Amino acid sequence: MDAMTALRAMTAIPSVLRSMTASGSLVALLATVALSTSGCRLDSGPDDYASQESLRLDAAPPPIDADIEDGERRLSIGAFYEGPAVETVVVDNVSAHFYVYEDTFAATVEGGDRVEGSQSDRLIHRGGPWWGGGIHWDVARDVTGYATLEISLKSSDLSYAGLQLAMNGPGENQGTVDAEDYGFATDGEWHRLQIPLSDYAAAGVDLSQVSAPLIFVGGAGESGHSILVDGVFFTDL
Repeated sequence: MDAMTALRAMTAIPSVLRSMTASGSLVALLATVALSTSGCRLDSGPDDYASQESLRLDAAPPPIDADIEDGERRLSIGAFYEGPAVETVVVDNVSAHFYVYEDTFAATVEGGDRVEGSQSDRLIHRGGPWWGGGIHWDVARDVTGYATLEISLKSSDLSYAGLQLAMNGPGENQGTVDAEDYGFATDGEWHRLQIPLSDYAAAGVDLSQVSAPLIFVGGAGESGHSILVDGVFFTDL
């Protein structure tokens, strides 16, 4: 199974089966409850995907993102972001989930090296022929009130060249964009990508019924190669 096959298969799995962990299945990571003004960070802990792991919620309020503009509205997808938002979809493993497809990568918290908040998240390649995973919502949401998906990425590993960022609607309704088209490069520097949601609409996504707002889709790579992710949110700007 390749990354795009797994991506399509995910849209057809009933929600009652998505929370099950079995050989060859997708894995759900459980999030702690977050306030609407702060996000949460992925922390997979030990590489044991047979069990659910809690995500870390900082005890201290995160610093405010200095780049936010007066009147700007942001939607947090519940991970990869600690800044302010008018709406947060909490990854609670009940109606919103973070899935690692086929155990193809690990996730850890990275302190210090970040673009906002107090930390970023490191996604670590398992060395297989593909890797993928992302945020899934059991109930589709209307994101037509937002204009742009922002995401910051950093890697110096060629395993992440050709990275795609996908978004799903109901059924087979999905679209992907190439991260490199929005400025990402594996040069060891942070790159802030600003992806117009109209590009996902042009790729076939029904923005009024989004069921997976962010999916990472990558190819073959070396075990241990990694990419940092931070500053992920929808904005109306």
